[in-house]
This record gives sequence, C-alpha cells and structure tokens, in this order.
Amino acid sequence: MASVGHWQYSLQLSSEQTSQPVQIIGEVNSLVITEKNIRFNIKVTHIADQHLLFTKIFHLSWREPAWQVQQGQRVKLWVKVKPPHGLANEAGFNYQQWLFSEGINATGYVKSDDDNTLLANVNSIRQTLLNRMLGFDLPQRSWLAAVTFGYRGLLQQEDWHLVQKTGVAHLIAISGLHLALVASVSYVLIAWAGGGLISRFYSLHHINLHNVAMLLTLFTTLAYSALAGFGLPTLRAWLMLFLFSVLFLWNKHLGARRLILLGLTGFVFLFPLSIFGLSFWLSFSAVTIICFIFWRWPVKQANFSLTAIFSGMVKVQLCLTVLMLPLVAWQFSYVSTVSPLVNLIAVPVVTMVLVPICLVAVICLAFSPDWAFELFSYADLILSYGLTFLNFALKIKASFFNIPTFPAAVWFFVFLFVLGCCLPSFWLNKKYLFLLLVPLASHLLSPKINTWQLDVLDVGHGLAVLISKNNHAIIYDVGASYPSGFNMADSVLLPILQARGFSKVDVVFISHKDNDHAGSLPQLLKGIEVSQVITNQDKCQQDFAISWQGLSIEALWPDNALKHNDNNGSCVIKVSDQYHSILLPGDINKSIEKQLVGLYPKQLKSDILVAAHHGSNTSSSAEFIQTVGAKYVIFSQGFMNRWRFPRQEVVDRYQTYNPILFSTSHSGQVSFQIEYNSTTPVILKTFRQDIYPYWYANSTHH
Repeated sequence: MASVGHWQYSLQLSSEQTSQPVQIIGEVNSLVITEKNIRFNIKVTHIADQHLLFTKIFHLSWREPAWQVQQGQRVKLWVKVKPPHGLANEAGFNYQQWLFSEGINATGYVKSDDDNTLLANVNSIRQTLLNRMLGFDLPQRSWLAAVTFGYRGLLQQEDWHLVQKTGVAHLIAISGLHLALVASVSYVLIAWAGGGLISRFYSLHHINLHNVAMLLTLFTTLAYSALAGFGLPTLRAWLMLFLFSVLFLWNKHLGARRLILLGLTGFVFLFPLSIFGLSFWLSFSAVTIICFIFWRWPVKQANFSLTAIFSGMVKVQLCLTVLMLPLVAWQFSYVSTVSPLVNLIAVPVVTMVLVPICLVAVICLAFSPDWAFELFSYADLILSYGLTFLNFALKIKASFFNIPTFPAAVWFFVFLFVLGCCLPSFWLNKKYLFLLLVPLASHLLSPKINTWQLDVLDVGHGLAVLISKNNHAIIYDVGASYPSGFNMADSVLLPILQARGFSKVDVVFISHKDNDHAGSLPQLLKGIEVSQVITNQDKCQQDFAISWQGLSIEALWPDNALKHNDNNGSCVIKVSDQYHSILLPGDINKSIEKQLVGLYPKQLKSDILVAAHHGSNTSSSAEFIQTVGAKYVIFSQGFMNRWRFPRQEVVDRYQTYNPILFSTSHSGQVSFQIEYNSTTPVILKTFRQDIYPYWYANSTHH
C-alpha cells in the first residue's frame, strides 16, 4: 500500500496543468443520459498533445455540451481541472476519499471552445442498451436502470433515503446476490443444453460436462459484470466465483475462511484503492458473517424442504442484520428496525423474480423491442408494488432512528457483545457479556459539561458556523444551495447535527441573503426543528443582545440593513463568556470595518475571528485587524476558488500581527473547544490534521 500511495502521488497533475485550461483527448467512461449539466468520467490518453504512458481518469462537468455525450465516445476537449478535493467535516460524505478510492486523478469542467471535437462517435453496448430501455415510457425507469444496468444517476435524494432507511440499498447495487443468480441460471442452462448435445454423439461422451458448464459460466457472469459497468461490488463477487471455480476444477478444497482470505488478498492486489471505499468492508463483512452463520447453525436437513429454506432465510437475514448493526450504526449513525422484515421479502423477490425478468428483457432489447417492453412493464409493475411496500414500512412508527456518532471502539465492544451472544457457550459465561455494553451506556448519557464549542465548517465558498453547549446549538449562516440540488444543509449541517445528537437548533442567524450564506436555509428548516431564525432584515441589528446557555450574544451591525448593500448590511455578532470571545463579521468591507472600529474600539476585541468576506481584499483592513487582535483567524473559502480567496495581500496584513491562520479549504472543519468562564487555553482541532489525518483522505494537502 505504500507503493500504491507513491504511485498515486506520481499521477497527480502538475501545477501548470491545474492553473490554466488544458486540452485533453480521451474516452468517455461513464453512462450519460441527460443533455445538459452533465457529469462524466473520461479516461485521458493525451494532455496538451503529450501522450500519457499511464492513462488518468478525470471527473468532469459540462454545462452545455456541443453534442450528446455517450459512453464509448472518443473526444478532444478543453478543460479546467484541479486535484481531487472534497469538503472535510467530521460528519457527512467524504467525497475526496471516495474520489481517491475510485482512482480519479482530477475534477473540473469542460470549457466552451470551438476546438472541442467528437473524434469517434461509438457508443458502448451498455450505453446503447440503456438508451433503448429509457426510451420506453415506464414510471419506474430510474429504478429499472439501477437494478438492470447499475446506473443510479436518475435516482433522487428521497429515493436514497427510502432504500437506506429500510435497509435495502444493497439490492440497488448489482452485487453478489445478482451474480450468484446469473451464475446458477447460466450453469443449469449450459448443462441442460450440453447434456442434450453430448447424449446424441458417442464421441463426445468423454467430455466432463460439469467442468465445461463451470468454465462457460465464468464467461457469462463476466459479461453480466460488463453490463453492470464492472462495478467493484460485481467484480468482488466475480473474483470469488472465479476462485471457487478454479479450486473446484483442480480438486482443491479450501475452507470458507481460507477462501475469503484468498479472495480478499486477490482483490486488494488487483484493486488496491478500493479498500479506501466503505463498500469493500461492508461486502467482505457480510460474506464473513454469512459463513459464520452457517458454521454456527449448519443446515442439517438433507432433503429439499420449503420450510427448511424459509427458516434458513429467516435465520440468515436476522443474524446478518444484528451482526452488521454495529458496523452500519458506526458508519451511518442510524439503525433500521424494519430492515430484517423488509429484506426477508425484498431479497427473494428482487433476486428470484425482478432481476431474471430484467435480464431476459435486456437480451430481448437486442432483437425484439416489443418483447423487451412487455417484460420491462412487468418489472415496472413489481417495482411499483415494492416501492409502495417500502414507503409503508418507512411510515411505521420507529421504523428507524438516528443515533449520535460514537467512537469506533464503542461499536467494537457492541459487536463483541452480539458475537458473544451468538457463539456457543464453550467456557464463556454469557451472563457477564453485558459488561461489553458499558462503553455504549456511558456514551449514551449526556452529562452537563463546562465547555462550549465553535466549529467553522468546511462548506466550500460560503460560511456555516456551529456554536454548541450542553447539547444545544446555534448556527451562524448555512452555506450555499445549487441548482443541481446539492446544498450545504443536507451535505454538511444536518449530518453533523445528527452525529452530535442534536434534535433541534435553538437559533439560526443569517448574516445576509447571499446564496453562499443563506442558500441552504430551506433545506435546514426541512431537516431539523429550528426554534428561531434571525436575519439582518429583522432582529439582527445593532443593540440586539441575548443570553444563551450563559453566553452573551450581541449584534454590532448593521444599524439599518436597508441602508446598505447585501454585504455591508451583514449581521455582525460577537459571542463571548467572561474570558473568551468570537467575532463573526459576515461579508462587510473596509468602510464598515472603519465604522465598527470607531463605534466599538474595545468591544471588537476577540480571541477568534472568522475573516470578513472569505479573505477578499475589499475587507480586513489593518486597523480592523489590529483592533480585534484575534489569536486565531479562519478563512472560510473554496478550494482553488476563482477569486483566489484569501488574497495574498490580506494574508500578509494578518501576518503582520502574528495570529494563527487557517483556511477551511486547506484544514477542513476548524473546531475550538473552550472552557466556560475560565482562563484555560482554547483546545484547537482541524479535520485534516487532527480529526482525520490520513494520507488517502487528504492527498492534496501534504
């Protein structure tokens, strides 16, 4: 893995390639459906007319493509790219780590240019079949695309919420269950057809039909993996099938434990970056647990029995859910109570009915669209009933519940407790197992603590600040929301509030109505209870002051927001106890800073300052910096942003007064833990250096 790390660093782009537009040549590597605002991966073979010895993968967006982009096309494009980067907060999706696990070397966008050229208009078979299927007028075609082709780009956020909270998200990804079904059907059909052929010709009687069927099944399942776009879950399942087949044909017997370890080793060797993705660990954990279940409760009934099959399915599903619960709860901070029942019904329906219909329909797409439409219509009907069932399950009281984030060690002890309950007694006295739940119980209790915390969250170009004390929270600004639907409430604020165990927010301050400060407010209000929203248009003006959890919160500006433009009308607030204070100035410029220095020469003094206007040179005057006298200054800005915030001249002005400087694009979330009404020094942590300091998650910041 050290070698892989060095290899990945060697594939990073040079500063010249990321500082200005470059021309690339490559092949579109992703399925593309929409005609505008598209996102796709491209396997790059040339950069600026230089042929690459090793191809690179770029993840690009293109607002208005000059042609219908499709998987398989060879293109020449002008692009502006930057190293893989993502928001870095203690909760929420780690996009940068995901990019790394997918082997993506750069992200960016395609520039409009007359030289953008379609060099070869050749669609992949997978893209062609998907296009034909989407041409049918079917209500559930987004789900059909996911189940049949592994294309999940048409699914909406509420769709993901539905399958995740009911515990069936694994059925949407084409994985081991689907491949096992294809392998079984393929083996039976090949053996049946081959048996009929061999029985007619005496000269063929020496052929071992079993071996031939197993070998040919490897090729049919590989073709099915191609239909799924060679997704990593599918490749993991195919590799295990390949190992099993090879060992079987060589008459080599390996136990389940050794087979799993061999598969694990082979997959890490072939796809080393995949170990940094969560699906790798979920897949192998599930396989290991299933093997454990069959070891602990072996199938004793030799004859075929529907009762035995059903009881076995119930046993596997219940045990799998319970044993996977600590891992799922640790990673996703929720527990689904309806998951065992839902999976008991959904797994056999999807694998034994839905997937076979979809596969036959795909084959029919090649020669009889009418037959394909009929079959997809049946599949669409099954999905409609299935989604109705899932929505019903989700509406059941306590169908799932969110839980705060606990350390990995806590969930490890919970797993040991569950495992101990499942193991035979041996020498173990199970009545003492409850001691393993003591760490969990201690974390569930929320004692009053004498500290308060400030978190300047990484929301790209924008601002979102969380202030918390005694399980209560205040938010200052909420970050941006974009036309694509991506917003900072769903991706940053709500995950961190859930992880901290907050069920509501006491006050949300909105400094001004610019999108990068207020854009995500509707999504925040939809996702969590907010007691009060205060803006610069109403209460958040001079002379406003409240006491909250013993902290003093006062507004220093504006005098009247209507007299100023959006930025200069920003709500400036100061949060303080007797010894420590924070100043949040929004986007005010130097003229307002000058007025504040005149009005509050002593009151502006603060330990921590979030730099005004993200580090723009229109703000942060030397007089203001000196008057505030902050020990810590944070720039909340986007990575390689087009305004080049924080401006170098601003950084130079701050450095004259020797504060400690942070930028969220470099450090990620910046957190300060402050002892209430105490002279104890502030405890400082940043996400990239202290909370999650791993090279594979912060590769562009070392």
